[in-house]
Amino acid sequence: MATNRAPAPESRREAGFSLVELMVALVILTIGLLPLAFVQTRAQQDVFDSGRHTEALAIAQLQMEEAKSLGFGVAATDTGQVDNYTWIRDVQNIGTGLDQITVNVNWNERGDARSVTLINRISFR
Repeated sequence: MATNRAPAPESRREAGFSLVELMVALVILTIGLLPLAFVQTRAQQDVFDSGRHTEALAIAQLQMEEAKSLGFGVAATDTGQVDNYTWIRDVQNIGTGLDQITVNVNWNERGDARSVTLINRISFR
């Protein structure tokens, strides 16, 4: 007598990922994300540098406007410091009825000396 038996089940593979597959996926993900971390860090440094440069420019503009408001013949050479910024305002007579005002703002940024210079002229009129 023949019996109908179902064939023995084949060994079933477990669903999921192996440890090797997971490690390969993490390495690929890390290689992809690492440059983004460097870009983010560099962007933050650039924003900080830009902010410092903007502050220096504002100080230079303020000193320039102060000298211009004093007028021809009254504006004088001066120096000062605002936070970490040192400014120098130089006024020179460069001709009959013409003064040149030069404002230079200096500061240090990560060990490097930085500066911003503005030059303008005022006349006796």
